[in-house]
Amino acid sequence: MPVKFLKAISLMFLTVTFLAASANIVGLEGYPDDARIIIQWSTTVEAEVLGFEVQRSTGNQNFIDIGFLEAKGGNSSYTFIDDSIIAKVAGREYDYRLKIRNMDGSYEYSEVITVESITQNLEHTWGSLKALFK
Repeated sequence: MPVKFLKAISLMFLTVTFLAASANIVGLEGYPDDARIIIQWSTTVEAEVLGFEVQRSTGNQNFIDIGFLEAKGGNSSYTFIDDSIIAKVAGREYDYRLKIRNMDGSYEYSEVITVESITQNLEHTWGSLKALFK
């Protein structure tokens, strides 16, 4: 009997250790800012976190990595600016999530947020620039 009891305690300890290796994300939000989209979040806890991969998708599928921010430690704030060409189409919705990468190689995903871009298309922007020099 004592051997089974010790195995149960060992398994419980491993589970607690695994759950502790991550981050507690609060306030994950995004908003358009002219020709880019700003993604911001804060953490209250970061235990054994290597960093945060910012991922983007359209239609909440096939997420791609668009950037990486190294972990700073608990009670930190982060800002990521998505200024890629894909974010410059007005009225398009983009889905974002964080892939929280832990030092042991494991990872978790944050919730998914959706942001609608408000930027005018590139042709309109080019026309505005040309008008400045007439």
